[in-house]
Amino acid sequence: MEARQSSSPLLEAVSAVSQDEENPHRFLASISQEWTTQHSVLGGFLHALMLSAAKKFIIAELGDGRFPDPVHAFVQFLSMVPPGPVSITCKLLRVSSRQCVVNVELVRSPKALWKKPEPPATVGIFTYGDLSKERGLSQASDPTLTVPAPRRETECVTIDDAVVDATPVTRKLHWVAPRSANGLWGHRLGGHNREVWLSFRDGSKISDFLHLALLSDMPLQPAATHQPGFYSRYALSTLCLSVEFKRRPDPSTQWVMIRSNSHMVSDGRYDVNIQILAENGDILALSNHVLYISELRPRKGAKM
Repeated sequence: MEARQSSSPLLEAVSAVSQDEENPHRFLASISQEWTTQHSVLGGFLHALMLSAAKKFIIAELGDGRFPDPVHAFVQFLSMVPPGPVSITCKLLRVSSRQCVVNVELVRSPKALWKKPEPPATVGIFTYGDLSKERGLSQASDPTLTVPAPRRETECVTIDDAVVDATPVTRKLHWVAPRSANGLWGHRLGGHNREVWLSFRDGSKISDFLHLALLSDMPLQPAATHQPGFYSRYALSTLCLSVEFKRRPDPSTQWVMIRSNSHMVSDGRYDVNIQILAENGDILALSNHVLYISELRPRKGAKM
């Protein structure tokens, strides 16, 4: 039976970021092991944490309610971030009547005070606005995929692959996807198109833009799901990602559909295009990623 709780562990974790008393542009946080993949903090969690700090900074600088919503985020990952203390520095780049743009830098906090300050590990450019006040041209557009999303109850199965439970952050989710004819889950549409339904195992809702930031960078995207045993042979590192937030999820949202596709996987580098959809098909967010693939080296003395 699923646990039922009204609170969100993600929102509790990212809202714990606090303003530095000595520097109003800097925010402090400590990241738990539960938000890691195998050896470092998930990029999507860093993104959500930085968005939370930027929102608090905007409220402190410009007042509450003026720019309540993230509209777009670009995030560049410069080095891995292990769990532990971090600091986040925010700087206003532009303020207009419709939006503000913030530069955000996340730094691993040195364990000893005498050590040299660390260089930024993650850098973001975030645009905030008010989605409820957006007005202007709207056009109907035909979706790239005209095939409706698979029905979760009748056309999908729970993914029981060991890779789902291999890391703390992937263990937080239910993964439900259609199986394709070749046995690769989620790849019923062919090529590098992948579909998967996601929800939190603890029963918490997907109710905020910060949830979309986390879920836009979840592992198990193509090309990793395109061949069996991928994670036993290769490691992935995200170079950068961008997310456009289309609408805030309904507060009661339990499940979202992630549709992703890689257009070109070549020479160890590839792209991922992601759509996050509500159950009614509404687009909640669009995301684009650039990643590198590196081959794992066998351990010394390991039998081949």
